[in-house]
Amino acid sequence: MDSQRPDEIRARYRSLVDGGADEGDWAYAWRSEINRGGFKAVDLLMREIVDQGKCVGCAACVTVCPTDVFDYVDEVPKDTRHEACVHCVLCADVCPSLRPPDPDASDVIGLRAPVRDDGYGPYNYEFLARSVKNDMVKATQDGGFTTELLIHLLRTGDIQGAVLGDTYEDNPQQGFHKLATTPEDVMSCVGSRYTYSPNTVALNEAMQKDVKPIAVVGVPCQVNGVRQQQHSSIRMEINRWYRSNVSLVIGLYCSEAFTFESVSSIAEDYKVPLSDIENINIKGKVIVRFKGGKEEVLSLKDYQRYARPACLYCQDYAGDQADIGVGGIGLMDWTYVVVRTEAGHRATQSLLQTGLIETMEVPEKAKKLLARLSKQKANKPRPAQLPSLAERIESGDLDPKNFQGKGAA
Repeated sequence: MDSQRPDEIRARYRSLVDGGADEGDWAYAWRSEINRGGFKAVDLLMREIVDQGKCVGCAACVTVCPTDVFDYVDEVPKDTRHEACVHCVLCADVCPSLRPPDPDASDVIGLRAPVRDDGYGPYNYEFLARSVKNDMVKATQDGGFTTELLIHLLRTGDIQGAVLGDTYEDNPQQGFHKLATTPEDVMSCVGSRYTYSPNTVALNEAMQKDVKPIAVVGVPCQVNGVRQQQHSSIRMEINRWYRSNVSLVIGLYCSEAFTFESVSSIAEDYKVPLSDIENINIKGKVIVRFKGGKEEVLSLKDYQRYARPACLYCQDYAGDQADIGVGGIGLMDWTYVVVRTEAGHRATQSLLQTGLIETMEVPEKAKKLLARLSKQKANKPRPAQLPSLAERIESGDLDPKNFQGKGAA
């Protein structure tokens, strides 16, 4: 009987999605099963999202599972220990590809009033920021605001750890997750990588070691996964831990991430080892810095052929559900900071009072660019409403910033 129920529930889910039901009701397909003892939601998740190529790789299902059903392999969950499933349904409920945030999500995260929305999600105030220390600015990607903030919060005891992404010594552009618990740990993670780094996998380590409270730094798909972990209506000890102990969520502005092949191709084109590529930055063009200080500028249009397929299913550029949004937005050595929530405000003001950060007003040009980039990603249906990856490849509709529906079923 249990083997049949995921198919029945998937059919119910598809009827809600395809039948025009309010997207806030889609989760009814599985939440209604809780009173009947739940079901193996891993089957629904794998068949509807992972097997369809719609998984964004946020790892929310991996880190919320109370019985360790999943491994995280090649940026997607793998159903490794299927029989360990205890029918809790959490993996489905936290998946940002299966469902959008709940209708009351903005209220739940504690937005700071008055709330504004200029096209890049609800927020209270914004500014440009950078560290007053020249060595920090040089070491980091866009001014060092996030690094200074995390180090400050660790030193004051407001957090005991931060979920970040680090890089491998022999390939500085390939990331892996890290739980940073010291300023030195944070400094080892500075800079941006435009390949995907599964930062939030480190949440497992934080919970196992009971490192709390913690900050999470991630791209928007990861932010949305964390929020759905924290505020799932399915209450269990594991998501209560995230709700109580993830005290700050910082969202990194993101159009798309790129595949590992993109970095390999640069190394091959310039006949250098991967370890010689010190930094890649995107400012409307791709700026590659090699060891020794040499820089090369590549066409962003050409580079986008290496966009990560999972990014076809993300609608969020500016981390609308984060406490603080941060990014470069075409600026050199400045962080564009958007403060959205009370938690973001408290952390930001605590740092600003130290004098470690200088600020200035956001230029109108940068505001318009942030709004335009956000609109481009939001201007497409929800992942559940989009064709599978195989169908999109067949139709040639592979623009992460838009969806035309050419030839799609």
